[in-house]
Amino acid sequence: MMGFVVGAVVVSAGCMPELLMPATSGRNFGQGPLDAIREAAARTAETKLADTEQPDLNYNCGLSSTHLAAMMIVPTYFEAGGSLPSPMTLSRWDNTSGGRTSNANLFAFSRTTGPYVNAFFSPGIGLWQFDSAGRWDMTAADAINATTAANQAAATIAYRWCNAPSSKRVTPQARRMYAWGPWYGCTLGGTTKCEDTFNQLVTSDGKLNTSFDPAVTRTGGMQQRVCNLRGIGEGLTCFFINPALAEGSRGWQGGTYDGSSSSITPLPKPFYSVRANGNEYRVWLKEDTGYDIDITALKPVTANARDSLTWTASTVLCDTSTRRGFCGNVDPIGSYDGVWPAGPNQVRVAGWAIDFDTTNPIDVHVYAGIPGAPGTIGTPIVANGSRPDVGAAYPGSGNNHGFDVVVPSAAGAQQVCVFGINVSGGNNVLFGCRWVNVTGPPIGAIDLVATSPGSVSIAGWVAVPGAATATADISVDGVVVANAARTVARSDVAGAFPWAGSSAGFALQIPVVGGTRVVCLSAGGAALNALGCRTVTLPTGSPFGSLDFAVARPGAINVAGWVIDPDIAGATDVHVWIGSSGTSVRANLSRADIGTAFPAYGSSHGFNATIPVAAGLRTVCVYGFNQGGGANSLLGCRQVNVPGGSPFGSLDSVVRGSNGVTVSGWGIDPDTAGSIPIHVYVGSEGTAILADLQRPDVGAAFPLYGNAHGFGATVAAPQTPVKVCVYSIEAAGSGTNQLLGCRTV
Repeated sequence: MMGFVVGAVVVSAGCMPELLMPATSGRNFGQGPLDAIREAAARTAETKLADTEQPDLNYNCGLSSTHLAAMMIVPTYFEAGGSLPSPMTLSRWDNTSGGRTSNANLFAFSRTTGPYVNAFFSPGIGLWQFDSAGRWDMTAADAINATTAANQAAATIAYRWCNAPSSKRVTPQARRMYAWGPWYGCTLGGTTKCEDTFNQLVTSDGKLNTSFDPAVTRTGGMQQRVCNLRGIGEGLTCFFINPALAEGSRGWQGGTYDGSSSSITPLPKPFYSVRANGNEYRVWLKEDTGYDIDITALKPVTANARDSLTWTASTVLCDTSTRRGFCGNVDPIGSYDGVWPAGPNQVRVAGWAIDFDTTNPIDVHVYAGIPGAPGTIGTPIVANGSRPDVGAAYPGSGNNHGFDVVVPSAAGAQQVCVFGINVSGGNNVLFGCRWVNVTGPPIGAIDLVATSPGSVSIAGWVAVPGAATATADISVDGVVVANAARTVARSDVAGAFPWAGSSAGFALQIPVVGGTRVVCLSAGGAALNALGCRTVTLPTGSPFGSLDFAVARPGAINVAGWVIDPDIAGATDVHVWIGSSGTSVRANLSRADIGTAFPAYGSSHGFNATIPVAAGLRTVCVYGFNQGGGANSLLGCRQVNVPGGSPFGSLDSVVRGSNGVTVSGWGIDPDTAGSIPIHVYVGSEGTAILADLQRPDVGAAFPLYGNAHGFGATVAAPQTPVKVCVYSIEAAGSGTNQLLGCRTV
């Protein structure tokens, strides 16, 4: 066997041999095998190959992935044959002529004639016809699978290319012929057909020139199954190989064996290939061959079939996927997926179980206890739950083989064991044992329940046997709302129940919507009402309050008031509607008067907001936004006339100085309390200034607008008399600019 070591690398898309699209060579190949070849070529061409006889010597041969892929494809046309090589190709030429008597061992029971000749152990398999004489570590299924076969072909060809003797390196053509040495289709007869095919497959710019057929997959029609081998293993991956299902060219199936030593060999009947314990089993079932017996051929995987086969007139195989073969009196198989505490004195177990003697659900027995101690509790259940994953793995058995159930158990650390029960009198099968900590029934009590708007305060204690970290589980109206840690010291509980610890108590306040509610206590996964319940009534209803005022501001309306929702002690919202426009405002300002009037709710219920709005007569309505029971409620409406119009003001003075003309005055836009622009024109030259100087006299006269509306500025002016005009500029509303006055100076 040729030695090779190929390192594992990640193949990137950029390393893959590129295909010429559309192809022009006239060659065709299966898409699945072509993908496998490109992947293997890319991976191998990037890897340094090491000679196992000289482990310190590394080669980096400069072999491109495209050239390697083409070198891999070439021999398949002459080994597998046909214009579309089939991954399932089985050799037909290993007859006994020319003194090759050892080939007789490839026939069932070494009989080259008789009724069982089509139980023939084909030694050459797949696209590259890997023959067992080469002692490859490949079963028939491995050789058919284009992924594993391509990896082997890539490693072999690349190794021979890199390690070609100097006499074979004189030209690339000679080196390729040496690399193809293991394949007689390229080397016998001295023809150039393989080199010619290579040149067809590789373009001058380094692309693969072949079409591809998506109907040919990587497995070539071979089917993966799940099999049991009696006395060897169960749930093994096996492969069903039926020449009638072969994908690609089928020329290799032609001709009929006539019993002659020089004739083509028989076309094998459908068979199974299984790898187990270093051996390959090929099994022919009566259902597939029509024979009166089942036939099994066995050999070490890496041995030459011609001198290592053992034939038996029986089968050890059961195809559990289709319920074919030797499937009688088989012990159950299954899985114990897990075990978990499930409340007081209970555990949950899950898994699946199948007995291949039936497609019906089977019994499973669950035992919970302490090994060697009395008190183990056994519970029979039926594995009849839907498990599509199991049905997909064992399609002949169906989906209904799962179990996920709660069963009784003593409290404390318990070992839970699960058995599959044999339906045909064979052996019951232990799926496994696992330890789990099982809790006992909780103890505890509600000591105090007190209500306040929007909340309930509750205190008490709990303890759970076997669960030191158990929490107090509080539910309201059947829904758990809190899992309270046990942090309150309770010496009385510790005195009565030392195992409960010194801090078995709890106390907390939980938000609860108003109305009549049922508050319950539990622990340890018990029923929600296990430790008692209390019925409480909390205030509820629609919000109430007051819209104290709504007054006009320049370009806005200021609203203020208060609101309380009976369901909650905290702040709520009000919605302010001005016409069809709504604004949400948080009512969380301090109102001591409200806190005094409604002490259960506190003082943080006031609101005061200024909302921008256009000038004109506006209707303002404020609603309390409801929480819990009740509905939104109207707190009041007001009509407010928001001032607006064109700006106004005064040009107080225009004085000429040595540096120009100084102007002063004030200006207000009724639509805004902010400062507005002022434009000063000296003749035709304009200057923009801002009326933002303090004018307390103006603020006193127009208190809604404040003091910052004065202006004063010196602007350039000619030495000759000139007309100076000042305008107030519309800043916020729909008015127009206004002339404040003109002077000639």
